[in-house]
Amino acid sequence: MENFKKQYRDLEMKVLRALREKIESSSLKSKHSDSKCIPVNISGYTELAIINDRLHFVCDGGHLYSIWNGDINIEDLIDILNT
Repeated sequence: MENFKKQYRDLEMKVLRALREKIESSSLKSKHSDSKCIPVNISGYTELAIINDRLHFVCDGGHLYSIWNGDINIEDLIDILNT
């Protein structure tokens, strides 16, 4: 079973790294900060940005939310990469 945990953590790290790369190569600026972002449409969030060296979802009101907010899972993050 330990192998599954490692594989999951490795996948998680790959997804997070890929999201960072996608954001860093984006030409879109956040409406709420001086950060690059990518547009999203998930759980009421409209942007995904790197703020204070962390990935955050941003809502229309400019509030920041953890990417691991209750409704978000690894599949949702993969879907963001695939759009």
